[in-house]
Amino acid sequence: MPALVRKDLWVRRGLLKLPGAHVPFWGFAASPSARPVLPGPVITATVGDVILVTLRNTELPVPVSLMFPGQTQVLTRRPATRWKPVSPRYQAGRMVSLTDTLDPGPDGWIRYRFRASKPGVYLYQSGTNPGVQVQMGLYGLIVVRPVGFARPSGPNYRTAYGAQTRTGFDIEKLLVLGEVDTAMHARVAAGAEFNILNFAPDYWVINGRSYPDTDRPDYDPALPHQPLGSAVAARTRGRILLRLINAGFLNHTITLGGLPGRVVGEDGFPLASPALDATYEKTAVTLGAGQSLDVIVRPGHPGEHYLRARDYRRIVSVSSFPVGMMTRLAVTA
Repeated sequence: MPALVRKDLWVRRGLLKLPGAHVPFWGFAASPSARPVLPGPVITATVGDVILVTLRNTELPVPVSLMFPGQTQVLTRRPATRWKPVSPRYQAGRMVSLTDTLDPGPDGWIRYRFRASKPGVYLYQSGTNPGVQVQMGLYGLIVVRPVGFARPSGPNYRTAYGAQTRTGFDIEKLLVLGEVDTAMHARVAAGAEFNILNFAPDYWVINGRSYPDTDRPDYDPALPHQPLGSAVAARTRGRILLRLINAGFLNHTITLGGLPGRVVGEDGFPLASPALDATYEKTAVTLGAGQSLDVIVRPGHPGEHYLRARDYRRIVSVSSFPVGMMTRLAVTA
């Protein structure tokens, strides 16, 4: 039976903990008293469910909005209005947002509604001045499960896309890639203008964390604004589903720690069906900005492996190595 999945998101200010720095950011919080987190709260649904997101902005002095790449027939409404399809916003003939916006204020809200039509992992993110607002941290994840995902006797049990898609797994790990320009964050947080053409990131993150913090457990109290760790612990021959998604503006190549991985899904589309198997093996994968890949790794022997950016500038800083876009995969017998 399809369900109604409700999610309330408050736009709030927070402080990221990165190696050697505390960096102001904007993020989504699950309540007006909750801390904002990076990435934003995960929305989980099943195919057929209706997702209803209510956005509020009582802190930032600028309009904000939400976009849902990969979703269709997204509707929106404000107080005392009817549902209508989302659309870009213009002022004096100039586009000011890619979708309907919410002005700052204590009483306002805007809702977005759509049906989860197919399995996959997707971003939600600001559509207003996204060059600034997405980089400041206004993005999060939606995970859509196939029908029967939690039913042990069914063919879709613990699969990413359903039966006969080669996506069955034992362990699932969400890995959201991104980059942080600390000078940009400081200027925007202080209310100053920033020319996005001067964007020059100096931190590289997975789930908002930079190594070695990526190895710390989920909900570590030392990282209150970055609750999701990215380390993986598995047993030999276990099927590890890595759900990589690039929320940044730059492309990232991730090596799989010397292990081969089978790419089984791209951008919410499975690569195998009863008629065709287009899955393929790689030891490193490249994600363009906004792209997602589903990769299954099945280590054959105990050991320790590091998933990391292939570009060494993203795992080295002036004073230390390793840092940045890197995490550990530990395999036991």
